[in-house]
Amino acid sequence: MKRFFMVLWMTVMIPYVTTLVWTGRIRTDTGPEVPAEEFLTGVVAAEIPAEYGIETLKAQAVLAKDIYLPACGSGAGTYPGRGTGHRLSQHEGDGEKWGKEHFREYYGKIRTAVQETEGLVAEYDGELIEPFYCEASAGKTRELAAYPYICSVESPGDLEAGEFLCVRTFTEAEFADKIGRIGGPRPGADGIAGKIQIIERDDAGYVKRVQIGDMDYTGDEVRDSLGLLSSCFHFSSADGKIRVSSKGIGSGYGFSQAGADAMEREQGE
Repeated sequence: MKRFFMVLWMTVMIPYVTTLVWTGRIRTDTGPEVPAEEFLTGVVAAEIPAEYGIETLKAQAVLAKDIYLPACGSGAGTYPGRGTGHRLSQHEGDGEKWGKEHFREYYGKIRTAVQETEGLVAEYDGELIEPFYCEASAGKTRELAAYPYICSVESPGDLEAGEFLCVRTFTEAEFADKIGRIGGPRPGADGIAGKIQIIERDDAGYVKRVQIGDMDYTGDEVRDSLGLLSSCFHFSSADGKIRVSSKGIGSGYGFSQAGADAMEREQGE
């Protein structure tokens, strides 16, 4: 299993090395110090489905340490998010999320993942990485030029993720109203379906620039304004309505949780 954990990180996410630098306790910005293990268990529980395989949970636990370790080591009392998909949490609410029948099993599983990665962090050139991750890529993760360890790799297991394909339909008036909230001149609704053009995509298929009428928007701006799950999207129109379909869940950068879980299940067969 140790060999699989290394393969999982190298092929799905990034090259990495590990080091023993964890201090053992964390001070949160809302209260006194708590044991690092307890704190990280709550964070991991909030960030990834507990149904996923133990090695996938371990990878997420290592990312959680890269998020919080700098603040812990510096003695700071606040913990700014780094990367994507981050949010503070504690595990108390997961009894309701998982149901009483699964709480003991899932909480124990995540706690084990945290315990078995004690002392492990992800580094590049001797420095902690910026821990990017997403629920599921569009089938291929994205490259991020500013971070040499965030490279594009095939991740076919993402296609199995729930809500991998998201389809939303808008009238022209609804579409124009939502796009208008991005800022700048509001586009006119009449005939707007014929004034949409995707200008640029990255190598993984994610939209970088979209022209709508006379305005130029980023793919992320359009994603957020339309409430899509990913900026890997396509437009079509029929009967005066605009259909937008997106693939993937989240930014598409870095560690793909669904892709890692699919790989773990495949390796276990």
